[in-house]
Amino acid sequence: MGDFFWPVLFGVFFVCWCLGAYNRLRRLRRQALTSVQKLFSQLTEFKPLFDRRAQSTKEPAEVERRDPSAASSAPLWAELVDAARQLDAVLQTVSRTSLDSAAIRSTAQAMEALQRSWTAASEAPQDLAGEALPPELRTQWGVLSHRMLAARATANQDLAAYNQAIAQIPVRWLAPVAPFAALAYF
Repeated sequence: MGDFFWPVLFGVFFVCWCLGAYNRLRRLRRQALTSVQKLFSQLTEFKPLFDRRAQSTKEPAEVERRDPSAASSAPLWAELVDAARQLDAVLQTVSRTSLDSAAIRSTAQAMEALQRSWTAASEAPQDLAGEALPPELRTQWGVLSHRMLAARATANQDLAAYNQAIAQIPVRWLAPVAPFAALAYF
């Protein structure tokens, strides 16, 4: 054996390890981004729930003339429709750009705003016209929110696996060289 056997063997081992770590990080990032995209597709289904009532919230005077008791729920619907539109706008913006922590945070904030608006509308007292939210809308919300929560949990698990792989000691030094950065959770 020559004088260069061990350094060459170590060099080949190191290059193979770097390529394996790079491919693993790419796979984990792709898996995390795929689950985030699935979550985004679940979130886009919330906006149509409120579109049918959007016309009535744009003109509160007309709503009040048709049904005076429905005018009290008009601000709640306006908040729900606005929150759904904001979430839709954030999702459209994020789908055109590369996914980063700022995009995930803005999506999570829009999701939380929609959930707060829904909670406020669902906890509104019942008036003469009945409940503030129709029962079929509550059912649709329940189905969509369960699917969204499952997709959110899957996305967070995949993001955690990706972030954990980046945080490991040898890969931590390779990650800045390759374009890998930790991503925020939902």
